[in-house]
Amino acid sequence: MTKAQVRRDLLGRRRTMGDQQRGRAAEAIAMHALSTPVVARAKRVACYLSMPSEPGTAPLISGLLGLGIEVIVPLSRPDRTLEWVAYDPAEPVAPTALGIPEPAGPPLGPDALDRCDLLFVPAVAVDHAGHRLGRGAGYYDRALADVRGPLCAVVFTHELLPEVPHEPHDVPVQMVITPDGLFRVP
Repeated sequence: MTKAQVRRDLLGRRRTMGDQQRGRAAEAIAMHALSTPVVARAKRVACYLSMPSEPGTAPLISGLLGLGIEVIVPLSRPDRTLEWVAYDPAEPVAPTALGIPEPAGPPLGPDALDRCDLLFVPAVAVDHAGHRLGRGAGYYDRALADVRGPLCAVVFTHELLPEVPHEPHDVPVQMVITPDGLFRVP
């Protein structure tokens, strides 16, 4: 199957999930992520504010902040790049034209990800070798190209697959978190 076919099938399946199922998945993802040693040692973590169809990150972000970990989140730029801002739950969040929730705040600069102990990244699917299939615009592949910190994709359990189509520019992840637990890429 092509990337477009896999993406279309999995995004269609996401649309059929109910709010309760999504809520349970988000809580389970947070529980598994927050119990990992890399999170326990973290000072700064990058994460994303999930869209309604994605595995929810609100419980994860709340838990990270509760542990005193600084959380930075992305801002999408018109040139298809990402900037990063410190997340403050007291600040308003508004959806972009693409429906992506983003807070206001001053950008942290080009080296913001270099100071992260862990990066939680969105994906439509991830395979057992760590190949991440995103939505296709390349924002994250560009942002993560030179990042040295460990990358952890967040997906629903059925989106962790034996294999996904990938290309040389696709940045692999080292971990995958699902409602069923943490998968470390061998």
